Amino acid sequence: MEAPIPITIAITNATYICLYSQGLLADYLAETICPKCSVDCACQQPLPSLELTNSTVCRTLYKLEKDHEGIDTVVKDMAQIVLVRCPICKSRFRLLPADILPYKLYSLSVIELSVSLYNRGDMALRQVVWDHLYGDHTPEHATLHAWTEGLGAWWLGRPMGETAFSIPATRIQAELEIRYPQMCSLHGQPVWINPDRYRSQGRRERLEACKQFEFVSTLIASENPPNFAELNCLIVSWGNSFGLGFKTGISCTAAEHINFKNMRTWGHILPKEPLSCPIHGRSPPGGSK
Repeated sequence: MEAPIPITIAITNATYICLYSQGLLADYLAETICPKCSVDCACQQPLPSLELTNSTVCRTLYKLEKDHEGIDTVVKDMAQIVLVRCPICKSRFRLLPADILPYKLYSLSVIELSVSLYNRGDMALRQVVWDHLYGDHTPEHATLHAWTEGLGAWWLGRPMGETAFSIPATRIQAELEIRYPQMCSLHGQPVWINPDRYRSQGRRERLEACKQFEFVSTLIASENPPNFAELNCLIVSWGNSFGLGFKTGISCTAAEHINFKNMRTWGHILPKEPLSCPIHGRSPPGGSK
């Protein structure tokens, strides 16, 4: 049986849980239509909203929570995700809150904090995940590297950074520029990347794009401190059922650098593209940039 396609709703997980427990989540589906029928049945107006089912799926989620001292800590949770159904084509979808991305174990808040710390340019990958993230479930340094690779490639408009059913970043950028004229200034804003962060022009471009994406939420003014989840809620509220979506890593570049003569000891690795820096085991925070 084919796995249900994930779609996103413009609320965070905390609100999602509260509404579902009170039986009010269906009220937030009033304008959420089937993404398949919006193309295949465009002649039928208006299209009916998706309907809640009695089925849920349980998935692992690593999220940020305040500990007893008020420190953000990465904790493990089992998220209950509701399945919804289209009354026309009977397709089923996983209904995700805006701070849980498709195909990601870590919540958007963990990704944002990790990427933002690394974007500062004064810490290596291991320093970010070992010294500035707390809890027993912090991401690996290679995972953080993969987030910056995938997010950067996606924001550059490269298909290799897109996940299945994700919205092209170029479309999101165009919609943002229409609604927020200050977005146009982002393209000319200089971005400094620590030279220790990259060994290739491609990696530098992806890091620049990753940092520019962080600037986007800052440019969109709001009463609360803007963040990636708020930006995703905004994007979904425009009728984009899938919201943000980027791959965890791409095959162009890896996290650390070793000599090619050592490739044989890796068991004859044959990558699709030449790897200038294959990943190897963990080392102390100061051991790699």
